[in-house]
Amino acid sequence: MRKMLFASLFAVLMLALAGCGDSESADGGTTLEYGAQSYTDPKIMSQIVKLLVEDQTDHEVNITEDIQASPQIMAALDREEFDIATLYSGEVYNNHFDEDEVEYSTDPQQTIEQAQELFGAEYDMKWYDSIGFSNQYGIAVQGDFAEENNITTMTDLGEYADELIVGTDSSWIERENDGYTGYQEAYGYSFEDVRGMEVSLMYEGINNDELDVVTAYTVDPQILEYDLKLLEDDENFFPPYDASLVARNEIIEEYPEVSDILDSIVGLISTEEMTQLIHEVDINRRTPEEVAAEFLEEKGMLE
Repeated sequence: MRKMLFASLFAVLMLALAGCGDSESADGGTTLEYGAQSYTDPKIMSQIVKLLVEDQTDHEVNITEDIQASPQIMAALDREEFDIATLYSGEVYNNHFDEDEVEYSTDPQQTIEQAQELFGAEYDMKWYDSIGFSNQYGIAVQGDFAEENNITTMTDLGEYADELIVGTDSSWIERENDGYTGYQEAYGYSFEDVRGMEVSLMYEGINNDELDVVTAYTVDPQILEYDLKLLEDDENFFPPYDASLVARNEIIEEYPEVSDILDSIVGLISTEEMTQLIHEVDINRRTPEEVAAEFLEEKGMLE
């Protein structure tokens, strides 16, 4: 808790010190402010944007990391403390709008269109189309178990469910729309046991054969580290959290070359690719900047 408090205070201090899109860069352009949440994929995305903007324009990008969550990012965009950020389509269902304004759906396209329309109007910003990866709930099993039994979808798992023990963060057991009760109704089966626990213990449990199934986030690097199989959500049960770049309209209207760069990132990174990039940072202890630069070089977008 003390570590989180220190990170939040540090982020607030950085915000107070930062200007926003109005300070001159060393090459005569402007300095853009990028806000990144405390988890790894927004940090990697901030470095990708910074590398491309500084390679292709005279502008610079200043990154503020470890913002606690997406609502704090949006508030800072609204106060013009940030110019650019990474946000997720499913955020539109998290009580930002009245029930008569937003229609709950697990359809990815309908969800991102609602996010673009509602957040765009509320915060005067452009919500770009998906980067290509999604950071959302999923179901994962041991890779060898999936291969031996030809399990690729959550429906396939039903044949074995009454003999399987699930490890999950405790909130999933209680959640209404996308929790365990809804999952049973959507897929028509129950597990032998569902155990709430910390995420780190969940992955230790499946690696030590104490658990058979875990509720993973789709870009968790432990999926690669422990050779897990992420199952296809063939009933579209879990709400989509497709990642997109967002930018204040004032900035991209004044600097359309920045908008062109953000457009070039649409569809650039798949969920599997982002999982690999996060694995490089979180497990192999490389920096987000190093991993982002290597990725762009492999894509031929940076020399």
